[in-house]
Amino acid sequence: MSDKTFELSLSSLAVLVAAWIIAGITLASTGIRPANMDASLLIFLNILTGLIVLIVGGGMLLYFWGKDYMSRE
Repeated sequence: MSDKTFELSLSSLAVLVAAWIIAGITLASTGIRPANMDASLLIFLNILTGLIVLIVGGGMLLYFWGKDYMSRE
């Protein structure tokens, strides 16, 4: 994986997670909820899910980029 591909992938992942969090907060605040939960709990779970996806996805990208980077000469 080239440096530019890694940069673009990580930036895209961060934008998607930010959009996920904003959409979840907006929907929970307006009353559109997939389950009969309190809005604050739904917002918390939405943010937690987004952060987990960002950390795991970023870690996977970093792993594959680092593996490719270390094999270069």
